[in-house]
Amino acid sequence: MSRIQRFIKFLAQYEWREEIPLPEWEVQRAEYIQPGEYRYETESSSVENVERLRSTYGTTYFLRLQPEIPAAWGADETALVFEAGGEGLLRLNGEAYHGLDRNHTYVPLPIAAAGRTPLLEIELYDPIPEPWDPLNRQAVINPPISGISSKLVRVNYPVQRLKHSVTVAAMAARLLPEGDMRRIRTEQALEQAMDALYGSDPSRLESEELVSGVEQQLSEAVASQMPADAIPGTMHMVGQSHIDIAWLWPVRETVRKVSRTFSTVCALMDRYPDFKYSQSQPILYAFVKDNNPELYERIKQRIAEGRWELVGGMWVEPDLNIPSGESLVRQMLYGQRFFEREFGKRSAIEWLPDTFGYCASLPQLLKLAGIDYFMTTKLGWNDTNKFPYDLFHWVGIDGTSIVAYQNHGVNEHTHPKDVHEHWASFRQKDEINELMLLYGHGDGGGGVTHEMVEYVERAHLMPGQPLSRFATAADFFGAIAKRNPDLPQWHGDLYLELHRGTYTTHARNKRNNRKAEALYREAEIWSALAIGDEQQGMRTKQALDKGWELMLLNQFHDIIPGTSIPEVYFTSAKEYERIFDIGQAELDQTLSAVVTKMTGGQHEGEPYVVFNSLGWEREEIVILDAEQWRGRAPYDAAGPMQYDLLPPETEDGAGRLAVRVTGIPAFGSKTFWLRETEEVTEKALTGAEGTISANAPVPEQWETAHYLLKFNAWGEITSWYDKAAGRELIAPGGKGNELQFFHDTPTYWDAWDIDPRYESQPAGTAELLESEVMQRGSVMDVLRFRWKLNASIIDQEIMLYHHRRRVDFRTKVDWHESHKLLKVAFPVDIVASKATYEIPFGALERPTHRNTSWDQAQFEVCGHRWADLSEGGYGVSLLNDCKYGYDIKDGVMRLSLLRAPKWPDQGADQGKHEFAYSLLPHEKDWREAHVVREAAELNQAVVAVQAPSGQSGRLPAEHSWLHLESTHVILDTIKRAEDGSGTILRLYESSGGRETVTIKWPTHPIDVSVVNLLEDEMEDIATVNGEISLSFRPYEVKSIKIKPQDQHKEVSSIG
Repeated sequence: MSRIQRFIKFLAQYEWREEIPLPEWEVQRAEYIQPGEYRYETESSSVENVERLRSTYGTTYFLRLQPEIPAAWGADETALVFEAGGEGLLRLNGEAYHGLDRNHTYVPLPIAAAGRTPLLEIELYDPIPEPWDPLNRQAVINPPISGISSKLVRVNYPVQRLKHSVTVAAMAARLLPEGDMRRIRTEQALEQAMDALYGSDPSRLESEELVSGVEQQLSEAVASQMPADAIPGTMHMVGQSHIDIAWLWPVRETVRKVSRTFSTVCALMDRYPDFKYSQSQPILYAFVKDNNPELYERIKQRIAEGRWELVGGMWVEPDLNIPSGESLVRQMLYGQRFFEREFGKRSAIEWLPDTFGYCASLPQLLKLAGIDYFMTTKLGWNDTNKFPYDLFHWVGIDGTSIVAYQNHGVNEHTHPKDVHEHWASFRQKDEINELMLLYGHGDGGGGVTHEMVEYVERAHLMPGQPLSRFATAADFFGAIAKRNPDLPQWHGDLYLELHRGTYTTHARNKRNNRKAEALYREAEIWSALAIGDEQQGMRTKQALDKGWELMLLNQFHDIIPGTSIPEVYFTSAKEYERIFDIGQAELDQTLSAVVTKMTGGQHEGEPYVVFNSLGWEREEIVILDAEQWRGRAPYDAAGPMQYDLLPPETEDGAGRLAVRVTGIPAFGSKTFWLRETEEVTEKALTGAEGTISANAPVPEQWETAHYLLKFNAWGEITSWYDKAAGRELIAPGGKGNELQFFHDTPTYWDAWDIDPRYESQPAGTAELLESEVMQRGSVMDVLRFRWKLNASIIDQEIMLYHHRRRVDFRTKVDWHESHKLLKVAFPVDIVASKATYEIPFGALERPTHRNTSWDQAQFEVCGHRWADLSEGGYGVSLLNDCKYGYDIKDGVMRLSLLRAPKWPDQGADQGKHEFAYSLLPHEKDWREAHVVREAAELNQAVVAVQAPSGQSGRLPAEHSWLHLESTHVILDTIKRAEDGSGTILRLYESSGGRETVTIKWPTHPIDVSVVNLLEDEMEDIATVNGEISLSFRPYEVKSIKIKPQDQHKEVSSIG
């Protein structure tokens, strides 16, 4: 075959009939700030020899040239060859036309449309190199500029087409066994083609009739080796580009990447009428719409034609471990509504090739959003076990099943070798002879090349391979549906045996997400329930939508996992500030309006209204600072309330008041008052119960109404006796609240992975610097500890409440480590082969042993607000307010607190952190102990708002806006409908059981319907006097829409 390779090189020599070098361009340098904003080095451009241009990292070059195309060149013969490094966008006569990078250096120019003196403008970016990676050096970012080679060429298309045909046939022949007649005959046909042209006068290559004739003969000879009955199957060739919203580049650069990639696709579609393309992530289309409207209109035209396919109904391709259930709903709601609003279509295919694992509640959510098919490639990355199926029914925790496809790779080429290997890797081809290959450069975009398309067009030159055809993902899944194969089932989550560190890395970012989810839930609920002004309610919704879109962006699968460069997190932190500003402003405005409607009755003092957005009555501690309480005591309608005086948070600060507020109604509020009294001053002066302790060290033993705790010299808990249960909690010889410190240097993916042998590499123990009894009160006791751990300081307050069994460990860490992992451990005296972890809208059991390689691979797993280990009649739950990495093995419950990777962000997780985790011993199992409620209360604090004094509104001091009769069904979301016509309630069954619940809506008559996650009305529900009855299956998610029959009637009870 070496002779054929010489022939290919020979043809390449004569691919251009003529060349015109373009060494000089007008050049202007700039710094790219953000989309549409540049800082220019000079006011105008100057002519330069770009061949001598050298790299200046981070610089954007604007190149401009208006060449003259010779009259002898045919209208369809001209192309630009531009080799520079970096990434660029070619504008042709002012319009985005084609992307330029190391894979896209050849651009045919439509001179018939563009004219003989086309204006060529190139925005060329010299990328900042990716950060130094001592573990796994990659080549993802395009190389820097090192001098530009550019020229116009007159293309000899017959020679170019023959070169492609010879290349494909030769590659395909090499894949066949020696002695195979198809190989022999293909090689003979190649030799005959070479004999007809090679070594002869090169001028003969100018004969289109001669060269095209040789290609025709070659094609016929090779195609004859592919009779229909010898073709093993069909390869659906789907053009695409996986574009990371952020990773080794910031989001602002992705805005430019998208225009480069999408303009290339449009140019290819102009040239190749059979070419089809599929692209996910609605946010990418929004980028183009906002920054390149002319290109956007061309995309819309191709989508309308059916050649450009919309896939992936989520706003971005998010992480599927960290976001809440409602966040996943919003990903689909915002994504699919954008597709429908802009293009009149929705996607039926969820497209998540690169996400780091998939939660077990996802099948139900996808189905409820109109998704029929799920595609990933990531399970092929497992580091321990090979995932057993390619095509399968994925069954979620509620029993919902969806057709899932584990594709072997993304960002592939279309060489015969790619087709061959892809087909060979497919393990179910004995039953299914349809497969999908995803081709096009990705991660940083770029997408499909001319060469890739040319090779697909030559599928008839690949004997022995499945027949390739241009296709969409819908073509592939539609073919599978027609065959309706008996696919195997996979139950539970799709756990990725890799990238386990993504549950913990960049902890502040994860905390911001958890807090933002809680804030927006709060703001939406009170806006929907308590504000009757529809215009004001929709204005609030529109403001929150902007915050939601930023939140969804930051849930992208390389942002929230903690695996991007520093600039991504600087930007993300600023965006979270904006998210919090929006959410807090809307919540404050809503609640301020509500409290003006409350009545003060005959009560004296300054009123405070405490709001509870959860679906059950609560008892909580409300903290008022010195400026608020000013020496006064709290009273509610029943009389004096329990309270403590707390020490100041800072040395120069004033004390605080902790008020125990009981009986706060579900979805309601309760008012208490602060009155002038001598009692508070008396408490502070006499040292009575409830005063601040004299800073005594924590004794070896501490007793509360619920527990007897014993501490060792390092501040660890050596005994935790549960007085109500009459049993010891800590396993014999164990130490509870033990801060465990490990070396953590993964083999390849630093920010992504945890070293699987970290347990055998301890990095030291925490040195107790001081302990202090901060508070022994009537409401709670507070014990403070400070540890030094290597170069880091850990401050912790243990909150021992008198009214609840939950114990909170409120923690602040000043973290300065390198390649370390910090965990907290509670070895408990519980015998159980499985632990239960909260996941979005449900819970999942996992083994606590290491029996099999599948069990061993799950040495770190993802959980949300709680995890539980229970035996018959008793259990322990480990809760948190912003952590996700758990491991519960052999009776030891551990939570990962912090990591310290160095790539791709040297400063990842360095600095100050604040978080809380809690231990909740309970009788019976986690269901009967209402652990879900306890975790919700830890994460969704009540909100106290000062109300005007002496007012006489029409709402009582204790009021509930919505009545829900439920045991385990959680009313998680109350929001304004997207179309403004009513209110959406989203509920889920949290225990894995069945239940019928009743909702009493405050106004009637009403119309109620079940809706899907996109808020399409599915079926009507009968009501009686505003009472709604709903039945739930295990872990079922159900959404309803409530509309007043009189659209002018107030939806709220306060108007």
